[in-house]
Amino acid sequence: MYIDTRCGRSQRGILSTPNRTGRSYLQKPFHAGSANPEADEPDGQNKGYVLATGRSAVDRLRLLDQIFGPASRQLLTRVGLSSARRIAEIGCGTGIMTMWMAEQAGAESSVWGVDNSEQQLAVASAGAKATGRQNLSFHAAPTEDTRLPHGSFDLVYSRFLLCHLTNPVPALEEMWSLLRTGGTLVCEDFEMSAVTTCPPTSAYQQLIEISRAVDRQRGVDSDIGAKLHTLLAEAGCREPEVAVYQPAFLRGEPKGFWKVTLREAQPAIIESGIASAAQMDSLCNELERIAADDSVLLLIARVYQVWCRKS
Repeated sequence: MYIDTRCGRSQRGILSTPNRTGRSYLQKPFHAGSANPEADEPDGQNKGYVLATGRSAVDRLRLLDQIFGPASRQLLTRVGLSSARRIAEIGCGTGIMTMWMAEQAGAESSVWGVDNSEQQLAVASAGAKATGRQNLSFHAAPTEDTRLPHGSFDLVYSRFLLCHLTNPVPALEEMWSLLRTGGTLVCEDFEMSAVTTCPPTSAYQQLIEISRAVDRQRGVDSDIGAKLHTLLAEAGCREPEVAVYQPAFLRGEPKGFWKVTLREAQPAIIESGIASAAQMDSLCNELERIAADDSVLLLIARVYQVWCRKS
């Protein structure tokens, strides 16, 4: 999940086929003086983003994929991943889905992961090297100027990216422009207001209130999932398709997802004055208690999957 850097536009088509020449999995198009907001920040910190990045984010992102990954994989398979030859994931983070797509699409495919966080991409690059896969490459770029060649991709994908952008339309326009005729854009995002428990708990209502306060300060929208179809239309997509689902858990590691996420965001929330350290500790303890209570059903978040073929 990655913030829009709003840097100027630049030369396109910086990449050819991933790793055919044995170069590093991590491509770095930014140079001295570039608009990469994280270039000089230590691992796990990003001034415009309240969650951890890089190695500090690995456990949360693994858990996120455990919860939401199965539905993402089903959707990508359904829209034709196996026949796609040029694939891009925008806002790829640590590359979990990028690496899976590279595996599923096969050795004849070329797959790119793009993110503006050097820390996330360092983890992604290490993971790609461990797989030994030669059809995969990562590089750093803003979401609205990916520096990939326009009109050349069969499949462009993003998951939980747009909820972190103050203006998501330029990113969607960029993703749409990357597609060749007949290519497919797939976007997934969530609706935070739909997070709830049964029976209701005050802790999860507090969590939603904190999320809304963070959104107001940062100018973003954690309920953007329900608006995806209209945003894609604004970016030029015609006749998008939509599917909606909401994971629910009575027990197990996924039930602790929001406590893990809130702990990551805690320093930024306290610094912003939205809540005190004592309030955050109390809320996290209550979320942990709920996670251990099998009588409370947690509905994690409502997820909207939107896809559209370019004609």
